[in-house]
Amino acid sequence: MSAEVKVLPASTWTNLEALKHHMNKLGFKYFEERDGWINFSPEQCEIDGELCPRPGMSVDVSTNYRIINSMIDKIDLYDKLPEVKQAILDFYEAEGITDED
Repeated sequence: MSAEVKVLPASTWTNLEALKHHMNKLGFKYFEERDGWINFSPEQCEIDGELCPRPGMSVDVSTNYRIINSMIDKIDLYDKLPEVKQAILDFYEAEGITDED
């Protein structure tokens, strides 16, 4: 039994690296790309033996559609949200993902 792995195009990896770098500068560590979502969190924890973003502290970015899901419960992170939004919009622009997708 083999697991199917989605391979992202080289250009997407380049754009993802740029997004990871910018988000890291804002204090959000890259967690992983899985099932069409990129997860960032300023903190990580272990739940059921797996490393994951700390609940209540993550920004999830779709790699296929112009959709983000964020949950921020630390007030000092709110000041960074305009820059987070711009970094994500830059990623979508580089990927050619529009509102109509």
